[in-house]
Amino acid sequence: MTLDRLGRWRLPVLAVLSLAIAIGLVAVILLAGRAPIALDGSPSPRAPTPTPSNYVAPGDTPESAVRAFFEAFARARETDDLSLIEPYVTGADSSAYQTVAAFLEGQEAVGKASMVTVNELSTFEVDDQGDRAVVFFDHRLGGYDIDIDTGEPLETPVVLPVQRKRADVVRVDEAWLVDSFENVP
Repeated sequence: MTLDRLGRWRLPVLAVLSLAIAIGLVAVILLAGRAPIALDGSPSPRAPTPTPSNYVAPGDTPESAVRAFFEAFARARETDDLSLIEPYVTGADSSAYQTVAAFLEGQEAVGKASMVTVNELSTFEVDDQGDRAVVFFDHRLGGYDIDIDTGEPLETPVVLPVQRKRADVVRVDEAWLVDSFENVP
């Protein structure tokens, strides 16, 4: 009779135990992302300051600088907002900044922006020269133009052929920033 009672309760006990483990794992995952709390309930001074959801940190390597810049450029294309690339370039007088500014001004002048649906960077080659580096990479870009006021599509999505690009990056205050970029044959 003891084995019969144990057999009858085995499935419910395993179900309750599995549920408890699952709830515990979810709690650990959710609590792991929270900022530390001081004993008085206030956020700990070690807690990181919030950053905008569309912000990507400048690069800690030449490759990551190029990736961050082109991610910011893709976001800037959606709103014609030049300020989105500022953290990723060496300055407003840089070729990278001026190139993006001219592109966005051209879009804005005709009342459009671009939704980027494909923004793939690959096949990186980095020539690190101390505080400067030259980065070659393949760039696959796709998307479609939208009306800047209504957000309505102006065309069907298209993916452009892969382009080989070169970016010159400079180390400034412990971060790599893009100074210029261009298509290469």
